[in-house]
Amino acid sequence: MGQEPSPTPDTFEFEVAQIVHTLLRIVLAIRYRMNLVIAVMAASVFLGVLYYTTAPRWYSSKAVLLVSQNGRDQLDTSIANAESMHENTMPTFEKIIISAKVLEGAIEKLSPADRVEFVNKPREAWVGILQKYLISKVIRSTSILEVSYCSKDPQVTANIVSAVVQSYLDFMDYMHKGTAGEISRVLTKERNEEAEKLARKQEELLEVRRNMSDLGFRSEGKTLHPMVQRAVYFNDALLSSQKERVEYEAALAALQGAIRNGEDLGQYMMIVSDVVGKEMLLNSLGLSTQDISTQANLTQNMLNARAELATMQQNFGLRHPEVIALAEKIRLTEQFLQVYQQRLGNQGTDRRQSQLGPWLAQMLQQKLDEARKKEEIMQAKFEQTRAEAVNLSGQLAQVELLERDIKRLGDMNDVLLNQIASLDLKQNGQDVRVAVIEEPKVPASPVSPNLTYVVILTLLGGFAASLGLVTVFDAMDDRFRSMEELQGRLGVSVLTVIQRLKAPETMGLQALAMHAAPSNPECEGFRTLRTAITLTHQDVHQILITSLESGDGKTTILANLAVCYAQADKRTLLIDADLRRSGLTNLLNVKGTNGLSEILRLEGNLEQLAAEHIRTTGVKGLDILPAGPRASNPAELLAGARFSQLLSWAGSVYDMILIDTTPALLTADPAIISRVVDGGVMVIKPAKNHRRQVTRMVERYTMLKLPVLGLIVNAAGSETDDGYYNYNSYYGDGYGYYGEDQHHEQQDDGAAAEVCVPMKYKSSTDAGQEKEYRPLSIPRRVA
Repeated sequence: MGQEPSPTPDTFEFEVAQIVHTLLRIVLAIRYRMNLVIAVMAASVFLGVLYYTTAPRWYSSKAVLLVSQNGRDQLDTSIANAESMHENTMPTFEKIIISAKVLEGAIEKLSPADRVEFVNKPREAWVGILQKYLISKVIRSTSILEVSYCSKDPQVTANIVSAVVQSYLDFMDYMHKGTAGEISRVLTKERNEEAEKLARKQEELLEVRRNMSDLGFRSEGKTLHPMVQRAVYFNDALLSSQKERVEYEAALAALQGAIRNGEDLGQYMMIVSDVVGKEMLLNSLGLSTQDISTQANLTQNMLNARAELATMQQNFGLRHPEVIALAEKIRLTEQFLQVYQQRLGNQGTDRRQSQLGPWLAQMLQQKLDEARKKEEIMQAKFEQTRAEAVNLSGQLAQVELLERDIKRLGDMNDVLLNQIASLDLKQNGQDVRVAVIEEPKVPASPVSPNLTYVVILTLLGGFAASLGLVTVFDAMDDRFRSMEELQGRLGVSVLTVIQRLKAPETMGLQALAMHAAPSNPECEGFRTLRTAITLTHQDVHQILITSLESGDGKTTILANLAVCYAQADKRTLLIDADLRRSGLTNLLNVKGTNGLSEILRLEGNLEQLAAEHIRTTGVKGLDILPAGPRASNPAELLAGARFSQLLSWAGSVYDMILIDTTPALLTADPAIISRVVDGGVMVIKPAKNHRRQVTRMVERYTMLKLPVLGLIVNAAGSETDDGYYNYNSYYGDGYGYYGEDQHHEQQDDGAAAEVCVPMKYKSSTDAGQEKEYRPLSIPRRVA
């Protein structure tokens, strides 16, 4: 599988910028709706205070236990045996303390005053109530067990924990002493029986000696008859068989008790290893003497290599090739031993859990059966040879046999005594010991409700809720609220901010603030826009101004910007390229005249037609090319070559060319014109335009690789959608093509038709003189 490519610095910077942008948006949204945040936080604090003052108080008492485990499987050579045993048994101890057996014992130890939790509850539900509020957990990587209980009464809490701990100690003591005690009772009973037999034999011997008048003979130095020797031999063999049988019975009983109680079976493996052989036992566990020898050799080699490595590091340094090679060899050996030991430990553990107990029991039972069979045979042989010896030797043989019986019974009694003593030692040195290292105490303060937690959760909850509400309201409020958000979302700079202007009472130049009252503060926005375009885009002379939708005030801004350029001695041409619902023509009160649509539709000389249709506005240096009659195919006319040729001719005559067009989201006209101009400027009305629509418009222009010079924020701070000039009075419900019968509109009676004459322009070289300008032939400008 191939490696995933690492992120490039540009991608990383972009991701960081996205994160910073998102955080900035969240901060701005929170600041914008600070009242909502404060209200939600106040409500959260109120709920927190209400909860803290009304919630019931719960107390908790805790006891700490130390669980130590003794004994280890001597046949397991894995160094991880102790740790594995600890990891396997500690969860068991943790579960035992909350088991029904232990809790039933704890309930019996509780006084009636401590059973307040069980009032009006059935007896069978008491254990469940304790388990609900009792917590038992093991401290990680330790043998420490914590037990705690929660209750509304602090004294009851401490008493219940004490009762549970004491019941747990009693249960563990019973589990680890019960098996050895049972075996001890069995062996004691058998010893008493053997003692009775010994007493009878001693009495019988005394009786025989009395009958023999106490001859007091000794067998030393005498040659016995073969029959007597056979009886002596079978007597010794019978004694050995009985000792072997007793040992197997004791071992089998102990093993069966350990299996029932789930104890560690490692201590019984040495018994079986003496019976079946250590090699066979290791093979049954998946091990061999070769494995142990190999592991020991590897361990010794690794220790020697470490000593050699320390010497080489002092002599050659850490970077020497031989030092590095030897260190790598040591690392690989350690890794092999670790994996090898883990495999052997897991293999041995699995076999112990599933096969070891039954297998050991089967082997011991088999050997016990063999020992009993052997004892029966030896008993039969002994009785036969004894009878023969008695008949042969008479009273002398009888005395000797009785002495042998007494010796055998005495040895058997000693064996039983040793077995009982070893079991008593095991009872006192049990494998698992539990000690209380911290007694439960009566709590002085409640654990719930916790003031610190309540304060933290209240603040976090209030902030999270307020942030969620701010996010929801921010998603529902699809408006721009700040310049930072506008520029951050769109990635386009804001050129200027136009304050909200008063609605004009007239039409024509008097409707333009830059002409009627150029000293008003509202006009500074247009001058700022002119300065921003001049400084940031010095080579731009043909500018398209559009907006998102009708009523955004783009036509008003365009007309005022044109007057601003004219006041700066820039020869400026206004082109009304809105061939569907002309707004600039109506604003400057030149409606009904011929204009752009006729120039683009006719096939005459373009320069001559343009000079005939361009009209003066009354402002020095400012001319206008009206939209002309409505066209049935405005998009096709604007996309034709004549429009680009017209702009090329106008660029040779005028310093600035400002073009008005339809809203960008309603038609494709702005995009078509943007391809043949130096750049476009978009008018945004934050109180009216939706963020998604503005973003979609900017993304469309970016996808089409159309130049966007910047944004103009209009009517900043406005609470209504009404601008200085509203497109809604000129645009209907939509845009469409019109028939040929709609190309020409009748002029209003109040609007005098002006005759277009060839324009006269002042030459920049002859100040104060006027001359007629004859346009040159301009090459066709292709989009």
